[in-house]
Amino acid sequence: MFSSAGRMPNLPASFREGCGPWRGLSFRRREGVAVLVSGEGSTYPVIEVDRVAKTFVRRRRSRKALDEVSFAVSAGRSVAVVGESGAGKSTLVRCVAGLEKPSSGRVRIQGRPLDLRPGHTSPVQVVFQNPTDALDPMRSIGSSIAEPLRGRSRSEKRARVSELVGMVGLSPDRSADRPRSFSGGQLQRIVIARALASSPAVLLCDEPTSALDVSVQAQIVNLLLRLQKEHKFAMVVVTHDLAVAKVLADDVIVLRGGMVLFQGSMEDLLEPVEPLHPYVENLVQVSRDNELHIPGAEEPISAIA
Repeated sequence: MFSSAGRMPNLPASFREGCGPWRGLSFRRREGVAVLVSGEGSTYPVIEVDRVAKTFVRRRRSRKALDEVSFAVSAGRSVAVVGESGAGKSTLVRCVAGLEKPSSGRVRIQGRPLDLRPGHTSPVQVVFQNPTDALDPMRSIGSSIAEPLRGRSRSEKRARVSELVGMVGLSPDRSADRPRSFSGGQLQRIVIARALASSPAVLLCDEPTSALDVSVQAQIVNLLLRLQKEHKFAMVVVTHDLAVAKVLADDVIVLRGGMVLFQGSMEDLLEPVEPLHPYVENLVQVSRDNELHIPGAEEPISAIA
């Protein structure tokens, strides 16, 4: 989106029309470069998804997984992508992560297309649904966490791993242990530590709590909230559970069959001025019946032996 030499960039139609995720934004020149800023003056956005569509073709049959989805997320803020299985949530995350190429539209991270080059760590990191599948059972957790720390010395890696393990509430003394020694909730903490090892600009969480017990879900949600507050990464949370989204996200997108049925702030979703789509209204009602409580949300994270 941004041009060189401070020239005004090519703007998407949604920006020119002042709608969607671009409402209230403008360009300013900083050190000779045009940057997108919000009304509060902060650089905006870290994530830009502009009319992204994705169609899969198999055996001469096509299926539209995403239908022109647009949104933007600034540093330190979160958007939840909510919907049932097959809604297009994971496809959207894969497009943002650069693991899937959109059929049309574009994704930019920090103002540029994501360039996934061999040997380089991406500014976008993913926390997957099942932590057991995300970790090599034959490697120590310290070795797995250190994987994104390319180009650092052994002592630097060791110090960073200890910092990260402690950051997620585990004992650094257990860095040499293998995944089988940990519970599901502890493994998810380890996956989060690995995702944050390279200090990414963007954290994508694909159903980060769905494989966990309810009590452990609250711990992981609390952990993500704290880490985002400390490190200011932009976050996209994929979930089928609006109760989780309400706690984690500032804004929400509801997908069904690849189409956006609702997009806006969490407040607008929970206290709508206009009638909601029946599917969205049902999601809201279900979430009210299944509130996710975060006990001790303001308490420090204690180490887990």
